Amino acid sequence: MGGGLGSLCLATSLASRLRGLLFRRPQAGVMLLAPCRDVHTFGMGHAVDVAFVDATGLVVEAHRAVAPGRRLRCRRARAVLERFAGEGPWLSAGDKVEMAVMGTALR
Repeated sequence: MGGGLGSLCLATSLASRLRGLLFRRPQAGVMLLAPCRDVHTFGMGHAVDVAFVDATGLVVEAHRAVAPGRRLRCRRARAVLERFAGEGPWLSAGDKVEMAVMGTALR
């Protein structure tokens, strides 16, 4: 995905990871859930795009337009990127994700 994901909302507490995009507006952007290898869309009003990322930043699974009421798991994942489903480009298995937080690179 050439242009990047843009800004991320970070969810690192258990409560924020469980909530994910629930109760957020569709224009909320991309959320990073870490550590995480299991997501659900129960209670969601919209489909979501999901990418499971391993410890090296490699996208090991990617899913588009996951319908409400579903659960996805990936044992190899260490983090999950999710956004409300859109028509723009999304990650694919094999893509590499790099993140920077306040000038510090994360992998």
